[in-house]
Amino acid sequence: MSRLDKYAYDWLAWLFFLMIAILILWQSATSLVDQGVSSGGALQNAAIFPQTVAWGMICLSALNMIRIMIGDITNKSPITVTKTTPLALISTILFFIYLITLETIGYYIGTPILLTLLLWILGVKWLNSFSVALLMTLIVACIFEGLLNVILPLGFTKFTLFG
Repeated sequence: MSRLDKYAYDWLAWLFFLMIAILILWQSATSLVDQGVSSGGALQNAAIFPQTVAWGMICLSALNMIRIMIGDITNKSPITVTKTTPLALISTILFFIYLITLETIGYYIGTPILLTLLLWILGVKWLNSFSVALLMTLIVACIFEGLLNVILPLGFTKFTLFG
């Protein structure tokens, strides 16, 4: 069994986080530049924090890769299907659909739907799932829109509570 087979999940995690970091750096070099919010001091530069996080992720990914290469990871992680694998795949697909449609449907519609479905998949009853999802959506919106002055995706409704 090769190192690739023995530590398959570790390699996948390393590549996944590396891809996220590269995507963050690409977005901060393109989208934020186009919007004119990636220059100036810390208060005017919306790219500083995401770039810092991305570089941290790149460093941790490289460290993990080195640990795999030298055999410093003691627990093997071969790819095996378990009873929770379908739940993980469904949750991942739902999250990607959420990310793709978020700008169109908006935070206040998309987030409660996603959280309700995820909680239901994890075994919470529908009514409880919806209640918790709605509460979580409102708390996050209050923090980001009300306290941090972040504009959440409005979608086709152009609806906001705290903005």
